[in-house]
Amino acid sequence: MSQGLYLAAFVVSLTALPAIAQQTRISEGRATLDVTLSGQMVTVSRNGAACPPACIQPMMAAPGVATIGELEVLDFLDLFVADGRGLLIDARLPAGYGVGTLPGAVNVPSATLAPDNPYRADLLSALGVRDGDFSGAYDLVLFADGPAAPEVPVALRSLLEAGYPAEKLKYYRGGYQTWTALGLSTAAGQ
Repeated sequence: MSQGLYLAAFVVSLTALPAIAQQTRISEGRATLDVTLSGQMVTVSRNGAACPPACIQPMMAAPGVATIGELEVLDFLDLFVADGRGLLIDARLPAGYGVGTLPGAVNVPSATLAPDNPYRADLLSALGVRDGDFSGAYDLVLFADGPAAPEVPVALRSLLEAGYPAEKLKYYRGGYQTWTALGLSTAAGQ
């Protein structure tokens, strides 16, 4: 076999290998962490989707907004959504929502809450806001794909800037990835 054929066979064999995750930033402000533990230098790095946009999000996504876990999401569904006083918001794009979502979730993509959306006032009205009065606004739990998804912190900032009370907002940081990893039931997005 000629060298050219060997090279071609090698290139073809490489394309058959699975893609290897590339090292990426941990967060926008941190590429790695170098720390000495028990006298040994340890470097913490991250492999996965590019940051930004898929940076690990903080536990506190916005001032005054509580971060909750799966059991609290279940309680929210039972006490607020079932009673018509709350909404579970999937902030992902419709394509992600269409693959699957949490039971009872409605799709409100993060970008639709941005101040430059000409229909944002209509959307806030659908969330119970009347002429700038948030007293009848729904309690909301927002989630996206998981701990590295930027959609919910962006959506929360937009809601807070619009005047939505922080005490009516919650952040489910685990999102769809953690929900499914725990084996919890999902629903088809509509």
